[in-house]
Amino acid sequence: MRLGIVVPRYGPGIVGGAETLCRDYAQRLHAAGHDVEVLTTCARDHFSWSNELPAGPVLVDGITVHRFPVTTPKDHGAVTMLHARLDAGFRLDPAGERRWVENTGYSEPMMAAIAGAAQRVDALLFAPYLFASTVFGARVAPQKSLVIPCLHDEAYARFGIVQETLRGVAGLIFNSAPECELAARLLGDRMPPHHVVGVGFDEPDALDAAQWRRRTRVDGDLVAYAGRREIAKNFPLLLQWMSAYGEGLSRRGPATLLAMGSGEIRAPRSARGVVHDLGFVSQHEKLEAFAASVATAQLSLNESFSYVLMESWLAGTPVIVHADCAVTRTHCAESGGGLWVRDAEGFAEALDRLRADATLRNRLAASGARYVRSEYSWPAVLGRLERAVQDLAA
Repeated sequence: MRLGIVVPRYGPGIVGGAETLCRDYAQRLHAAGHDVEVLTTCARDHFSWSNELPAGPVLVDGITVHRFPVTTPKDHGAVTMLHARLDAGFRLDPAGERRWVENTGYSEPMMAAIAGAAQRVDALLFAPYLFASTVFGARVAPQKSLVIPCLHDEAYARFGIVQETLRGVAGLIFNSAPECELAARLLGDRMPPHHVVGVGFDEPDALDAAQWRRRTRVDGDLVAYAGRREIAKNFPLLLQWMSAYGEGLSRRGPATLLAMGSGEIRAPRSARGVVHDLGFVSQHEKLEAFAASVATAQLSLNESFSYVLMESWLAGTPVIVHADCAVTRTHCAESGGGLWVRDAEGFAEALDRLRADATLRNRLAASGARYVRSEYSWPAVLGRLERAVQDLAA
């Protein structure tokens, strides 16, 4: 197959679940013999949308990546005003929705390039759902467009402009069954043909948790977090719960939160003593930090898949997730690899159980790892992806 992948940001060091997914899909499809090209913007950062990378074609891991400048500079005042309306519970009118999307990296030359690519490829894959590259780009040649929404249950998913795009494409590719169910509720009987594919994982290289502890000089029981340190991922809530845990909810004394990823940590004074900030780390170091921890905490409510759960299980560590996230709760229930909680007291009880019982930790982690190897090995996922594209593009 000849395929084009359209994503707002692309390249090594660019953090984001959808961006990582597109990079993984591109590399695996290319390695399997498919002709793959990528269309993206010159932006690195999804907050500023500044053109930081040079425009034009470049080879990245053997794949031709076409970069186009963002031509609608972000209007921070307008975005702040629109965000305030959404936070207050109001819906935006069609003009407000369009203005919001236009401030997410709109590139006029990319739209023209999508039209050109549609003439030479079997299918165009767009991800994620809420950015201009998808909302406007997938409308250029809808009969060739397949969207990987990476959908979350949030206000943007209810935008009329977004739903119109999703209903009009040739097909949708989902990361999990709960994400597909959410789309069905939002799009109703006009939901296009679709497949559930997911994300693939390789076995990690040998991990040495003891050596990692010696190198980093971090002692005691650890709880790992990896991802963006922001409210959208419920990181402030994790800080609150870890602080409450250390201040009295724990029957076993404080534990240390290992915080990995991007974004500033704005910890309340009460939480500063329980956080060890590792910042942005390599993939291998992240996995060793998981292996050195008694649990990985992922309290985000907005997930379409969650890489962190699978990585933690393959590193030999169980997870604690928020009970109100259907995606992560379902992964834990189907795998038997983790616990789900809804409040600080439940979090403390779950963490105490895991700290007290190494046998339980090992059993949960082993169940989670079996689930990843069965459902999300790369051979299984690549096969589902190829079948999905062939079916939906036809």
